[in-house]
Amino acid sequence: MRKSLVSIGFGLLLLIIGIFISNLIVDLNKSEPTYNNNSLTSVYIEVVKNGSNKIEIERNGKLQSSNRISIISEVQGIKKKSRNKSFKEGERFNKGETIIEINSEEFNSKVKQSRSELKNLIASVLPDIKIDYTENFNKWKNYFDNFSVEKPISKIPESASEKENLFLVGRGIESTYYKVRNLEERLSKYDIKAPFSGILVKGNISEGAYIVPNQILGEFIDPNNFEVGINIPVNFLQKIKLNQSVSIISEDIKDNVLGKIKRINRKVDEMTQTVKIYIEFNNRNLFEGKFVEVKVPLGVIPNSQLISRSLLINDRYVFIANKDDKISKVNVQPIFYNKENVIVTGLEDGTRLITSNVSGIYEGMKIKVVQR
Repeated sequence: MRKSLVSIGFGLLLLIIGIFISNLIVDLNKSEPTYNNNSLTSVYIEVVKNGSNKIEIERNGKLQSSNRISIISEVQGIKKKSRNKSFKEGERFNKGETIIEINSEEFNSKVKQSRSELKNLIASVLPDIKIDYTENFNKWKNYFDNFSVEKPISKIPESASEKENLFLVGRGIESTYYKVRNLEERLSKYDIKAPFSGILVKGNISEGAYIVPNQILGEFIDPNNFEVGINIPVNFLQKIKLNQSVSIISEDIKDNVLGKIKRINRKVDEMTQTVKIYIEFNNRNLFEGKFVEVKVPLGVIPNSQLISRSLLINDRYVFIANKDDKISKVNVQPIFYNKENVIVTGLEDGTRLITSNVSGIYEGMKIKVVQR
């Protein structure tokens, strides 16, 4: 009996001790944790101050001369040896200077023959004009005296009356005149001249080559005027204006090169929902075919904040430091992205935005705030 009472008493004592220890553990869990400031994760912050941020689209494109032609022969013959400049890539020609000359001796003889025929016709009608159309005789006589089969003909004198006109038409003067003019025009095509000052960027024939009609002989460009075509989202089209300034930002072009928007296509690409615009640059330091990066300004977004794209989580929120120095999440509205940054709205002025990358960051995490 006595042993039973001792066992019961010892059991009650163990029970009381267990309850005491359990309550002590619960109280410890309920107490606020204490932090050692030296062990907290330090984060950098930036105090938000909303303002107006520029929208600028950066795009790549290939420069093309805005004034270029393909040199195409309309006649046939052997290419003559160049007198001063060769028909080779990189050769410069001034406006009106001969780029390429085709042998025209045979055709030139044909032209001279037709001029001679016209002169003979005029000579045959001069006596009749002197008698019947005296008032116009001096004009025709001067025309005949100045006529040379070696030179291009000038415009024939105008008829003084309908009767005179019928007389000249009947004698074949008018038709022969236009025949000569037609041949002279074709003769001029044997000598291809530069329509503007520029540079030959492609030459497809060599000295002595035989040229046929419609053959592409080369390409000629203006080396001072270029354009680049880029695609922009259609929703920004209303912000684009003709003659709007655009700059080149390529790293290998140190000078500030400005251009202007010259054309806007009115057709939307169905696959990408973009519209092509064309920007013209007037600069002699640019090159045909070079890829450049351009920056197109599209206005501003008021009451917004520019942040790094790395700070935007899932395109909808950012981490901030709240007043208790703990991590909180704030929803934002991304408005415009570029390569490195994003413009967002939804952040209040004075918000402490977390700008450093924190490993294992989570909402409610206690931090040590460091302001840059």
